[in-house]
Amino acid sequence: MQQRGIREVGVHCFNSPDHDNTLTNVAAHKGVCLAPGFLNNHSGQFAWIPFDCKEKFDCVLCTHSADERKEVLDFVKLLQEIYSQIENENLL
Repeated sequence: MQQRGIREVGVHCFNSPDHDNTLTNVAAHKGVCLAPGFLNNHSGQFAWIPFDCKEKFDCVLCTHSADERKEVLDFVKLLQEIYSQIENENLL
């Protein structure tokens, strides 16, 4: 999506070393951020506008194969339930 925006809209682009730096640049009125919704910090300080586009990317959860923390297992279960519900509703 970023490359399409650069190519078709002619925006100038720079990449931040991390998302906190990106939000600092946005707060300083030095730009806008094109980011997946899970990065929304819900602080109310930024406007998170849904942006529907044909481009998609995979998101993965990486953890150690022997990780048995309840929080991680609960999170994986929640993700599986969400994806199952979406798949059943033919939204994927």
